[in-house]
Amino acid sequence: MLRILSSLAAALAVILLLHNSTLAAEAEKQPSMAVSCAAAAHWRDIAYLKPPMDRYRELKNCIAWTAYQFELPEELLYAVLYVERGEVNGKCSANTNGTLDCGPAQINEVRAGELKDFKLSMADLRHKPCHNIWAMGYLLRREIERADGHIWRGVGNYHYHYSVNPLIHERYVGRVRRAWQRLVRLSAELCPQEAAAKP
Repeated sequence: MLRILSSLAAALAVILLLHNSTLAAEAEKQPSMAVSCAAAAHWRDIAYLKPPMDRYRELKNCIAWTAYQFELPEELLYAVLYVERGEVNGKCSANTNGTLDCGPAQINEVRAGELKDFKLSMADLRHKPCHNIWAMGYLLRREIERADGHIWRGVGNYHYHYSVNPLIHERYVGRVRRAWQRLVRLSAELCPQEAAAKP
């Protein structure tokens, strides 16, 4: 267990380095909204150009690395972010039950206990978007494993456990699926050769 935690902590450090280098590169140039398929090496090069996903453009390397580390489809992380649409400025959203959802992936504060082994605080999840995305990947992978590898059951449980409210669970799964399908259509229309994988 200690080896796994050490490995995950090291991976988090790599994510931070990627994020910092991305910010430096973005600061040097004003990105163009024009899509150039010749310059697109991957669907992620076009997927974060327009609203509402342009707010995560500077985080695309964090998203890619998190997907790689947790062996998740990168398209899935994109789709969850598309549904959640959390802020990158430290603001949280209040729920009717009095809890807060924070950061790009809208991590609920009740999840804080699951992240304590990685020394991630709610302040980190609010103010450090890359940390927030890493936590999303960790929690998604954990829920999928708890669901015996069933990806959509795990995705739904990330939001609301099936055993508690199947309707809310399935509604969320449907929203994430549609967001993924939207990404497939977008990438196929703009740059067919770099299209995202289907869900």
